[in-house]
Amino acid sequence: MKKLVLFFIDGLGLGPDNPDCNPLRSLFARLMSGRKLVDTEGPLFFPNGVLIPTDPTMGVPGTPQSATGQTSLFTGVNAQKQIGLHLPAFPNNELKMLIEKYSLMKMLRQGGIKSTSANLYSQEFFTKRKHHRRNLFPASTLTIKASGSRFRFRDDYLAGQAVFADITNELIRKRGYKIDLIKPEQAGRNMLNILTAHQFVFFEYFMTDLYGHSQNRTELKKCKDILDRFTQTLWNGIDNKSTGILVVSDHGNAEDISIINHTTNKIPTLLFTCNREAQKLFARRIKNLTDIYHTVLEYFDVSSTAH
Repeated sequence: MKKLVLFFIDGLGLGPDNPDCNPLRSLFARLMSGRKLVDTEGPLFFPNGVLIPTDPTMGVPGTPQSATGQTSLFTGVNAQKQIGLHLPAFPNNELKMLIEKYSLMKMLRQGGIKSTSANLYSQEFFTKRKHHRRNLFPASTLTIKASGSRFRFRDDYLAGQAVFADITNELIRKRGYKIDLIKPEQAGRNMLNILTAHQFVFFEYFMTDLYGHSQNRTELKKCKDILDRFTQTLWNGIDNKSTGILVVSDHGNAEDISIINHTTNKIPTLLFTCNREAQKLFARRIKNLTDIYHTVLEYFDVSSTAH
């Protein structure tokens, strides 16, 4: 049975091979057989997968942003082009409608693919936002909601069935929640627990974008260690012929800390799998953000709604 983990890492681009400005250039180096996570002309194959440089600008002038980038990724629609600009932060009403109609998780569930999100949420996350006049939910949360998949809360986490967005729980503890710090390896095992009962698991990590904006090299190096250990645990625990780990992003940022804002760099679509046909499919199909959506549906043999 085919399975896929969609690991969304916010603010991760393909930067220069320069340690002075790119603290993430050796991210995933072990899994990539020593290759560096830097800009490349075309798909780069290695024994455990393929790296595909992916266009986040989508033919629209300006710097890619989260609301439109994530909407394009999760709906297969060029959201930037549709509204004529790169929209930061939270989707507007037009983008919300696209997500409600075309949510990737919604399409997968309608196609019979058991799909879920692994992220741990708090009830306060929803109560603080739902009464505002404008939308304050990110595209990722709207994508889960549109699919009808349930959100994961504290009881799920205590049962080893959820992962917080920073992986180790450091951030949620700073917000006052009584929850133990864990190692990236334990978070990886929690993810594997979820994958046991599902074919598609979505997980969002946003610390890279947070520390990219603050140009915090020290914290980004910590992010690199956490991401490497977490992903290696996933890799060690899957059947790498039938299951893939798909790393994607929405725009660049943390790969060039000489710039405080987002970058126009290409982003990595990084598929870890030993299934050569899957490697070739993703390498052949993906050029920009919208292609990721359609390729995931094709991977699962789910028909894409015409749009």
